[in-house]
Amino acid sequence: MFEGFEELEDKNIYETAIAGEKPCVIVFYIPGNERNEKLAEVLLKYQRLYGDKVGFYAVDSTKNTSAEDLGIFTFPTVLYFRDSMELERHDYIPSEPQVERAIRRLLRL
Repeated sequence: MFEGFEELEDKNIYETAIAGEKPCVIVFYIPGNERNEKLAEVLLKYQRLYGDKVGFYAVDSTKNTSAEDLGIFTFPTVLYFRDSMELERHDYIPSEPQVERAIRRLLRL
């Protein structure tokens, strides 16, 4: 569904993504939600543009509890992390300019 995004599980979300070497974008989703496809369309462009500088990850929230730990109650939700800090959150389908702005903030551009 989120083509080019690495799937994460609770056991590796912190080490791999949140505290990883690169800033990251993490999508928390529930399979079958019609909004997933709309979000994927928006994010795919940025995954292709910035995938070498930013980690792009997806978490199936029906199999993992990380969403609850991070205060996520709406799906899909996108979180943006740099240096273990959440810099931005979209608990709605963001526009391309909103995603661009969030990623540029991650990269300090």
